[in-house]
Amino acid sequence: MTTRTIAIFGGGVAGLSAAHELAERSGQGADFEIHVYEKRRDQLGGKARSIHVPHSAKDGRDPLPGEHGFRFFPGFYKHLPDTMARIPSIKGSVYDNLVVADRMEIARIGAPPITISARFPHTLSDLVTDIEALFSNTGMLPGEPGFFAERLWQVLTSCQDRRMAEYEKITWWDYLDADNHSEAFRNLLVDGLSRSLLANDPVHASVRTVGDTNIQLILGMVSPIRPTDRLLDGPTTKVWIAPWRAHLEKLGVQFHHETAALQFGIADGLCTGVEVISGQNRSLVEADAYVFALPVERMARVLATSKVRPDDPLKGDPALPGVLAVAPNVRWMNGIQFFLYKDVPIVHGHLLFADTPWSLTGISEAQFWSDEHLDHAGDGTVNGIISACISDWDTPGILFGKKAVDCTREQIAQEVWAQIKASVNVEGKVLLEDDNVHSHFLDPDLVQHPDGTIHLSDAEPLFVNFTDSWANRPPAVLQTRNLMLASDYVQTFTDVACMEAANEAARRAVNGVLALFGSSAAPCELWPLHEPALFAPFRWHDQKRFDEGLPWDGHLL
Repeated sequence: MTTRTIAIFGGGVAGLSAAHELAERSGQGADFEIHVYEKRRDQLGGKARSIHVPHSAKDGRDPLPGEHGFRFFPGFYKHLPDTMARIPSIKGSVYDNLVVADRMEIARIGAPPITISARFPHTLSDLVTDIEALFSNTGMLPGEPGFFAERLWQVLTSCQDRRMAEYEKITWWDYLDADNHSEAFRNLLVDGLSRSLLANDPVHASVRTVGDTNIQLILGMVSPIRPTDRLLDGPTTKVWIAPWRAHLEKLGVQFHHETAALQFGIADGLCTGVEVISGQNRSLVEADAYVFALPVERMARVLATSKVRPDDPLKGDPALPGVLAVAPNVRWMNGIQFFLYKDVPIVHGHLLFADTPWSLTGISEAQFWSDEHLDHAGDGTVNGIISACISDWDTPGILFGKKAVDCTREQIAQEVWAQIKASVNVEGKVLLEDDNVHSHFLDPDLVQHPDGTIHLSDAEPLFVNFTDSWANRPPAVLQTRNLMLASDYVQTFTDVACMEAANEAARRAVNGVLALFGSSAAPCELWPLHEPALFAPFRWHDQKRFDEGLPWDGHLL
C-alpha cells in the first residue's frame, strides 16, 4: 500500500479535525503520513485554545486559564460533537466533558433579566406566542416580538432556492426593518442575537446566513428533545485540546510548531509545494496533498505572497481569487476573563448582555467545572471566573464614553466590568462587587499601540458572511486536485464562523483527499442544518411558487 504524505497548515479546530479524520482512515485503501504545521510555539487549538495567564502560577500550581473567548456548543452542532466523541479522555471521551447549561439569561441594564423558557412551536401562531412570551417585557413596542417571529417564520417556510436567490442578497438589518423599530428591538433581536451569539454583523450579514442560524438557536431554546447550550467542564486546552493532541500523536500525526506557510504555486492542476518559515529559516514542504486550515485573513496573505511566483495559484485555480474577495469580511469578538475570589454563578448558562454598548456576552464558568481546575491554579484563592466576549468595538462605552478601539487594555477591562455590573446588579440586587475581583486577563491578540489604543489587525478576527458572498466563498475541494481548504469561510451547511463550521469544512477536505487517492475508507459524514419535518410542506409549496416566479406567501393552500 502506497503511503501518501499529507501536509496540513494550521493547528486550530479545522486542522486538528482534518488530521483526526484522516488518521482514523489511514490504512483503508491508502496509508497517510500526516504532518500539521502550526505558527504558534507549542500551542494548538487556534481561537479555541486556553491561554496561560502570565506569572499567575504560584507554589507549583497551574497558571490561571485565559481564553480568546468562552466556548459555546449549541444543540444544533453535530459535526464537532461527533469528532469529540472519538477523542479518549478520563471520562471516556471528550464529548463526555460537555455539560448542559439549562438556562440562558438576557441581562439588561437597570431592568430584571429574562430567562429562556421551553415550548416547541408548531404553527406561526405558536412561534409568535413563544417569541412574545420571551421578549415582551423588554421595552419593545407592541407587535415587535410578533413581527420578529413572522420574519423567522418566513425564512423557516421558504425553500432553499429562494433563500439562496433572494435572502443571500438582503442584510438581516434591512430584512427586520431595524431603522424603523425601537432601540430595544434593535439591541435585543437585531443586533444582540446576531452579533453576540452568532458573531455576525447584522448590518452586513445576509438573511440566509443569520436567519438560518437564528432558527437553529431559537428552535433549540424551545425544543423539548435537545439541549440549547453545552460547554466544557474545565479549561478548553486541558479537557479537550491536550487529550486531542495526545490521541493524534498516538495515531501517528506529527506536529511542527513555529512553522508558518508563506507561499505556494499551482502548475498543471497540482500544488507544487508550500514554502514555509520556521524562525529565520525558509524551506519547501512537499507532499502528495495539502490542506490549508488557515483563517481567511491568513490564507489571503499567503495567496497575496504567492502571486509573485511564476506558477501563480490565483491563475491556477478559479476558486482561489474568491478568498481575496471575502477576506475583508471580518469582524472582531475577543474575550476577557475576570477571576473572582468568591464564585458568583449568576445563572446556569450563558448571559446575553443585550443592551450593553459593546454587545457583551458572558458566562460564569466555575459552576460547570470540576473543582480541581481552579483548586490547582493560580495562587489558590481564585474560586470563580466571569468570562466575557466583546463584539462591538465601535460604540462608545458607559464608563469612559470611548469606543473599545480607542481604549487602553486597562480601560477595556474597566469598561467591560462596568457594563456587566450595570446589567447584573439591578433592582437593588448586588451580585458583582469590585473587591471580589482577584485579577483579569484580556485576550493577548489585542495589541496596544504606544499611544495606548488597541490594534485589531492581528486580533484573530471572525469571518462574517456578508450579503451575496456565497459565490465567492470557495468549496473545500478545489479544481487543483491535491489542494483542499478547511476553514469556516468555505462553503458549508453550517455557514457561520464557528468551530462547527471549521470541523465540517475539515470533513469535506478529508473526503476530497480520500477521493483523490481512491481510499476505500468511509467518507466523513456531513449533516445539513436541521429543520423540523413538520415545516416541509410549507417549503415544498414555496418551491413550487419560486419555480413559477411567485413571491413567498407562507401558506399551504
